[in-house]
Amino acid sequence: MSIEIRVCPPERFVELLKLAEIGFGEDAPDDLIGRVEHVAEKERFFAPFDGDRIVGTSGVFSMSLSVPGGELRTGGITWVTVLPSHRRRGLMSGMMRLMIDDCHKRGEPLAALWAAEAAIYQRFGFGLATMSLNLEAETSAVGFARNWPREGTFRILPAGEGLDLVTPVYEAARARRAGFLARTPDWWVGILPLVEKDAKGGGARRLVVYETAEGPEAYAVYKTKAEWNVRGPATTLIVDEAIASTPRGMREIWRYLLEVDLVRTLKTWRLPSDHPLFLLASEPRRLGTTMGDGLWLRIVDVAAALAGRTYGIDGRGNGSLTLDLRDEYCPWNAGRWRLDVSDGHAAVTRTDGAADLALDANDLGSLFLGGFTPTALAGAGRVVEMRPGSLAVADALFPTALMPWCPQEF
Repeated sequence: MSIEIRVCPPERFVELLKLAEIGFGEDAPDDLIGRVEHVAEKERFFAPFDGDRIVGTSGVFSMSLSVPGGELRTGGITWVTVLPSHRRRGLMSGMMRLMIDDCHKRGEPLAALWAAEAAIYQRFGFGLATMSLNLEAETSAVGFARNWPREGTFRILPAGEGLDLVTPVYEAARARRAGFLARTPDWWVGILPLVEKDAKGGGARRLVVYETAEGPEAYAVYKTKAEWNVRGPATTLIVDEAIASTPRGMREIWRYLLEVDLVRTLKTWRLPSDHPLFLLASEPRRLGTTMGDGLWLRIVDVAAALAGRTYGIDGRGNGSLTLDLRDEYCPWNAGRWRLDVSDGHAAVTRTDGAADLALDANDLGSLFLGGFTPTALAGAGRVVEMRPGSLAVADALFPTALMPWCPQEF
């Protein structure tokens, strides 16, 4: 019997999510299933059917991503698995085709994902857009480089509270940095501690908010894993998210996290590569940093995407650039595109003129948020300078003041 890939019937949506446990090799907790049900548009979740059996999973969240100078509608590709019994039959490719086409039909200029295996998604035109900094810090050894004054106060909020305090902090941080996802109250449910799950217990998530006379300036969601040995307490503190709207808030929320009693190790993931902790710490190597890939980005509609961001730091930019784009997977994007940039905004048109730079769709995804410069991509052989001096022009048009950062997996 042939396998058909189609929209998963709403009444089998939970079955689809539970089936992903096999592909990912881990349980999907009931509270996670409930949160996904709450935010998902079920008509955007696709599955291959072998007869009446679901043998794979995939879906798209309707999202909005901050980009330099603004934000763009984005399809968040997620829950992509194929059962081990049905590998190598083109099911992954078939689901990706449906999801990318769905994004295109809905007018989403971008698609984004977190990759379990990055090599898979580069075949479909996704480029590495952000890096993720990971910490395994020795809390007692990091220290602060200067004797900054202790300011403000901290509040640990009961589970189920604090949305009104953290939202303006997150939005202020999001306005300054590309890569952040917009969050509705329904999306916040998956970030903040839950009353029924996180009200008590040593491993419960906690929400702490840092406040000054000006109001909330930072927050962190964290949990602790208690441990004792012959030397005494050796607890690990795991930071799910720490966001600040001011430099002071950034400093103080991390001071709090590094000084929690009985903690010897602080672990966290998904920080930006230019995180201020490097400059705050007196012993930055004690932060125990490693770097990995973060968000992967696919340009679905080149004209809309390139016209939807600003150019030059702080939106100041002028100049023109012609890109020769190779895109076999989304052929409507392929060809030469001219950007005429004035006061940081681009008019994007097709052209038959000579190209300045040649690149693939993956490379444009890496370039788009500012995570990699054109010159850096050229150094890796990913971008080719067709006209001398074009890389310098592109470097001047595409930079961002801060490295892009996506603090949330989906």
